[in-house]
Amino acid sequence: MKKVKILYVFQVPSFWPSWESLYEGVAKDDRFETKLLWIDGSAGDQAQMEHAEEFLQNMQIPYEPFSYDRVMQFKPDYMIYQTPYDKGHRKIDTWTARYKREGIRIVYIPYGIEISDTLESRYKHFSLSVVLNAHIVYVLSESIRNEYKKHCMNWQAVRALGLPRFDTLKKKYVWLDELLNRIAGRRVILWKSHFPKIFIENGEKCQTTPDLDEYLQFAEYIEKSQDLFFVFMPHPKFTDNTIAPELRVKAIQLIQRLAAMANVFIDKNDDYRVSLTNADAIIVDRSAIMVEAGATGVPVLFMSNPKYHEPVPEPIQKLLDSYYQGTDSEMMIRFCDMVRRGEDEKKQIRHRAFAECVPFCDGNCADRIKEDIWQDAHQNISVDMPYALKDEDRIAIFGTGDLAAYCMDVLKENPNRNMQIAFFVDNNKKKQESLYEGKAVLAPEKLKSQQIDYVVIASDKYYTDIYFQLTAQINWPKNKIINYDQFLVLIKF
Repeated sequence: MKKVKILYVFQVPSFWPSWESLYEGVAKDDRFETKLLWIDGSAGDQAQMEHAEEFLQNMQIPYEPFSYDRVMQFKPDYMIYQTPYDKGHRKIDTWTARYKREGIRIVYIPYGIEISDTLESRYKHFSLSVVLNAHIVYVLSESIRNEYKKHCMNWQAVRALGLPRFDTLKKKYVWLDELLNRIAGRRVILWKSHFPKIFIENGEKCQTTPDLDEYLQFAEYIEKSQDLFFVFMPHPKFTDNTIAPELRVKAIQLIQRLAAMANVFIDKNDDYRVSLTNADAIIVDRSAIMVEAGATGVPVLFMSNPKYHEPVPEPIQKLLDSYYQGTDSEMMIRFCDMVRRGEDEKKQIRHRAFAECVPFCDGNCADRIKEDIWQDAHQNISVDMPYALKDEDRIAIFGTGDLAAYCMDVLKENPNRNMQIAFFVDNNKKKQESLYEGKAVLAPEKLKSQQIDYVVIASDKYYTDIYFQLTAQINWPKNKIINYDQFLVLIKF
C-alpha cells in the first residue's frame, strides 16, 4: 500500500514538545514517509525563532530549508504547521492557503493550549488562517472541541484525541550535573512567567499578568531563602522590545536581580520539560504550562492580576481553581513556606481536576493521531477554495484596517494582475462614504446592489462576525467569499 507522506513545517524550538512524540512515532512506522522543512525567522517572531536551525542540528534532526520546490518534489499528503500565524510568522510563499490550493491536507496541532477566552484570544485560537485552512486540528479534549464549535468557522475539522505534548511528560528528564551541584539537595521551586501581557478590553488597557512590582518584592524574599533553590523560566519575549516600555524596564530589572543570586537558575532553554518535571513545586502565571503543571503531582501556585480577571474556558478554569491562588508577593511567600514544610492539602483536588481537564494523558496521544491520519489519508476530500481569479473579476474588500492595506500593497507588487478592486466595505459608519486607497467605502447592506464577483474578508479578529453578516444577513453566496490569505495567494501564485 502507498505510504502516507507527512511534511513538518518547523520554526520555533520551544514548541518542539507539541510534536515530538508524533514525529518520533511516525518515523518508526513503515506506513509513513516524512520530511522536515525549516523556515528561518526573517519574517517572523525572531525572539522565539532564533536558534531554530541550531536546535535542529543539536538534536540531530534531519531537515532542509523550506522552499516551494522542495514541498512539491516531496509531494506530501499532509503538512503539519507549528504555529497558527501565517501572516506575522511567515512569508506568503509558505502560507497554508498556497498548499491547500495544491490539494495538500493542512494539519495544525496547537503549540499551546486554548487557555484564554478574551475577544483577542478567541480570534487567535479560532479565526487565524491556519486554523481556517486546516483539514484537521487536533485538540486537548472534547470540552475544548466544544469551544471551537462555539467560535470557529472550521470546527468540523477539530478532533479531540489529546495533545502529544502530554505524552512526553511520561519521560524522565534529568538536570545537568552542573545544575545538580548548584541545587545541592534543596527543594526546587520552578517559577514560570509569561511576558507582561496587556489586553485591550472595551477600549481600555488591562494587564492580565501579575504586577511586576510584586515579582520584584518576591525576588527580595528569594535572596534571603538560601535553603530553597529557584528556577526562573521567563517567556522568550519576557524582555522583548515589543513589551510596553514601562513594563520592559521592570522585566529587565527582575532578570538582572535574579541572575545575581546564588540560589537561582534562569532557564532559557528551548525545552522546558527538564525543569517542569523535576521541580518540587511550581509558580506559574498565564501560560500553557499552567495546564501541564497539573500533570506533575506537585503543589502549584497560580498567579494572576487582582485588577483584571482574564476569562478562561470552563474546562481550564476548573483546573486553575484546584491550584493555590496568588496575586501578590505575600501569597508567593506563604506558598514557598508551605512547600518548605512539605504540605499540600490540595493534592487530591488537583489530581481529580487535572484528570477531568486532560482526559488523554496516557502517553498515547501521538499514536491516536498517527492512526487517525492513516485512516484519513484513505478518504477523498475536496478543496473548498477557488483555484484562480480572473483579471476581470470585480472584488470588494471587507475591512479598511492593516490587512486591507496589506492586500493593496501585495496587489501593487504584482502589477501584472489587473485585479479590479471595486470598493471597500466597512461596518464603521464614520468610514462609510469616504475614500480608502482611492476607492469608495460602502456600508455592507449596499453589497447586493453592486456587481461584484467576490468579497475578500480582510480581518482575522472579526472574520467570524463578518462571515455570518455576509451569509446570514446579506445572503451573500458562501462560494463568493474569500479570506484575505487565499486572495493574496491567488494573486501571487
